Amino acid sequence: MTGQSGDLHILLSERLVLIQAIATANSEHLRLNQIAGGMMILDQKDALDGVEEGAEEGPEQDRRNQARDANDTAIDQCRDRIAALEAQLADLDRKLAKATEDHSK
Repeated sequence: MTGQSGDLHILLSERLVLIQAIATANSEHLRLNQIAGGMMILDQKDALDGVEEGAEEGPEQDRRNQARDANDTAIDQCRDRIAALEAQLADLDRKLAKATEDHSK
């Protein structure tokens, strides 16, 4: 019985770690989305000011494009990380359900 109880504690500890990782990844995803939103606001401001897309040639436009591309890549990586963590959590929940089922027998 003690071994089963120990297994449950281990699974619950692992679940807590995964939930913390998901929360951290979601916070990062939100931060990256806020950056993307800020970039969209700057684009809208440029449009209102009459600055055409691509009119700002040179280092500043290159820097903005690189920042946008880097942020888009980071958002994609963050989504992938969240999906992987959620899959791990689902797997762990199945193990936890089985362990609690076995423990109650």
